[in-house]
Amino acid sequence: ESELRLTKDRLWFPGTLLDLRQLSGKAHKIREGEGSRVQRHTNVPTSRKLVPTFAEEVRLLGQGYRCIAGVDEVGRGPLAGPVVAGAVVLDLQADLPFYPLLRDSKALTPAQRERLSEGIRRYALGAAVGAAGPEEIDQRGIVGATLLAMARAVASLPARPDHLLIDAVPLPEAGIPFRAIIKGDALCRSIAAASIIAKVERDQLMERLDGEYPGYGFARHKGYPTAEHLRRLAAQGPCPIHRRVFAPVRGALGLGLSLDRAPQAAPKPGALAEEAVAGFLQGQGYQVLARNYRCPWGEVDLVVQDRRGVLAFVEVKARRSNRMGSPVEAVTRQKGQRIALAAQHYLQRHGLEAREWRIDLAAVRLGRGGEVAGIQHITNAVEE
Repeated sequence: ESELRLTKDRLWFPGTLLDLRQLSGKAHKIREGEGSRVQRHTNVPTSRKLVPTFAEEVRLLGQGYRCIAGVDEVGRGPLAGPVVAGAVVLDLQADLPFYPLLRDSKALTPAQRERLSEGIRRYALGAAVGAAGPEEIDQRGIVGATLLAMARAVASLPARPDHLLIDAVPLPEAGIPFRAIIKGDALCRSIAAASIIAKVERDQLMERLDGEYPGYGFARHKGYPTAEHLRRLAAQGPCPIHRRVFAPVRGALGLGLSLDRAPQAAPKPGALAEEAVAGFLQGQGYQVLARNYRCPWGEVDLVVQDRRGVLAFVEVKARRSNRMGSPVEAVTRQKGQRIALAAQHYLQRHGLEAREWRIDLAAVRLGRGGEVAGIQHITNAVEE
C-alpha cells in the first residue's frame, strides 16, 4: 500500500533535527466512512464521564471569596443568530436536589435543560444572560463578540461577583479575578449552570426567530451549519440574522462580498471550506484550538478537541467533483506523514504528549458557485 501507518513512539523536534526512523517501514490506511476506534496514546480510561462538582468553588471559598459566578457561552459556531453567555452564582450553602443533575448543556436533552434552567433561575443567588448580535459579531469577530456577551452577562447579575469561573475563555475585560478552566462546563457546577441557562435562552430565541425568518429551519438547527441549513442558505440567500463574516454566508452572498464593504476577491475554496468545517465541528460540540498550525515539517488545517478531551488534527479537503479523485484519495502518503509530524510538534510544543489524539478528514463538497454544499467528517482517517 502507498500509505502510512503511524507508530506510538514519540517524535522529538530538537532544533531543526528530525529523526524519521521511528516512522520507517510502517504503513497507514486512509479509509472512508465514520471511524469508531480512537487512536490511543495513553492508558488513562476515557469511558468515564465527567461529573461537575463544587471543588473549584470550595477552593475559592477557602481563599476568602464569597460571591463566585460561573460563566459560559453558547453559539460561537452557528452561521446565524447571536452568541449568548450565561452567568450564575449558585448558593453553595444550599443542598438543592438539582445540583447533582448539573451537566455540560450539550450532554443534556432539551427537556432536561429546560427543567434545570427553571430551577437555576429560581434558586440561584444570581442568574443572568448576555448576548452579542450578528452585527456585533461581524464588527468584532466571534471571539470579541463572545467576550462582550460574557461581560454583559456578568454585569447583569444582581450583585457584582468577586471571582469568576469561566469555561476556557479568559475575561480580563470584566475587571474581576477569574480562572479559565478547560472543559469547565463538565467539571464545575457553576459553569455548567451558566451553560444551561445560556443554551435554553438561545434555543428559545432561535425558535422565535424561525417565525420571523421562515424557510431556514432555525427552530431545528438553531443556526448551526447543518446540511439542511447550508442548502437553504444557498437557495434563499442570507437573512438579516446571518453572520456576514462567516465564510458560508459570504459565499451565499456571491463571490465572498460583504454587504457593507467594497468588492473584494472571492475567498479561496480551501479557506471557505476550512471556515465551514470549523463551524460545523463547533456545532457538533468540538472546541477549535488552532487553525492552520504550521511547523517546519508540516501543517494541520484545524486542531480541535472533542467533548471527551480527545484531540483531533483535521485535514480539510474541498472538491466540486471527484473527477480528479476523492478527498480521501487526495491525502497521499507524503501528506499523511506531514500531518502526523505537525501533530507531534503541536503536542510537544503545548506539553500534551500524553493526551489521546487522532487524525481526521473533513471532506467538503462545493457547489457550482463555490458555496459549501455538504460536509462529511471522517474520524480516525489515519489508523494504526
